Amino acid sequence: MSIALFSPYTGTIHPITEAPDPVFSEKMLGDGFFVTPSVGEVVAPVDGAVTYVAPTKHGIRITAADGMKLTLHVGTESGELKGEGFTVFVNEGAQVRKGDKLLTFSPELLRQNPKTTDACILLIEEMNDGKEVRLTASGEVTALAPVAEVV
Repeated sequence: MSIALFSPYTGTIHPITEAPDPVFSEKMLGDGFFVTPSVGEVVAPVDGAVTYVAPTKHGIRITAADGMKLTLHVGTESGELKGEGFTVFVNEGAQVRKGDKLLTFSPELLRQNPKTTDACILLIEEMNDGKEVRLTASGEVTALAPVAEVV
């Protein structure tokens, strides 16, 4: 049985193995995908509870109703910006519905900073043995489009 994954981002989708940071590309923290954003908005890809909001506003963790833990990480090395260019609309403990706006950010600021990239990552943590994320979409995707599955 597979579980559909929906994109929290609008832009061009890529396999996680192509992420510009080896922590993600080598799946050290989990499996997923990333999107090169064309829109600076992140929406909830599932119903669930916000269990973490990074103090630097670049990352949010959601625990879905089925227990799956998703990390939404905007940019790599983006914590270096100390929240500049990010606006968060949720707090830890908030209940969210699929499609709720979680945060906005400036893709241009991420691209202009020499230390950061604009790779927007969706990571599934604590993948069960033998499970993996497979992309079902390629190229341009819109937020909330079905783009991958856990198999």
